[in-house]
Amino acid sequence: MDPELEQLFAWHCAPTFAGLKAASLVSSPRAQREQLAGQLGRYNRAFRRQGLRFRLIPTRRACDLLLVYRPDMLERLLAHPEVRRLLAARGYPVDAPPERQLEHLCRQLAVREEFPHEVGVFLGYPLEDVLGFVEHQGRECKCAGPWKVYSDVDRAQALFRRYGQCREAVCRRVAEGTSLVRLFGGAEPQPVEWNNRVGGNGQ
Repeated sequence: MDPELEQLFAWHCAPTFAGLKAASLVSSPRAQREQLAGQLGRYNRAFRRQGLRFRLIPTRRACDLLLVYRPDMLERLLAHPEVRRLLAARGYPVDAPPERQLEHLCRQLAVREEFPHEVGVFLGYPLEDVLGFVEHQGRECKCAGPWKVYSDVDRAQALFRRYGQCREAVCRRVAEGTSLVRLFGGAEPQPVEWNNRVGGNGQ
């Protein structure tokens, strides 16, 4: 695997690799689109049994987007009644399979200059915070980290710490020369030296 792409995924997507988060989104220079398409194909083959998927989203911006996600976690998130209500109001085919709903999101990401607010649902952010962001137009949040918090600050900060510890551990191992395939190539994603309790120290 490409060392630069390994480092990019380790920094931005470690919690998704580790099974702590449904999806992660990272930008990549549009000039690398063709090269990345082939690399993501290799990642899809390497991690298919581990329930990870990789998708390149071409955009009109200077950067394309790379989506790393877990279909099983995404399916559970999208089945929540309040999530269905939010997505239906925004034109999503909520009675269709999750991949169809993801396809709808990818089309929005590809053509819109700003990210659609509902992207937070797909990334596993608390629904209350996604709704709060929409209601307050991104202002007046209680605190901010990987997302803006409008509901339970203690829960969010615990998750911030948990995700941060995961990222640090994975980045350290990748910097030492361990590939993501080796780290997460087992039948199930394995912990990599971070405190796995939400109440402990955690994007």
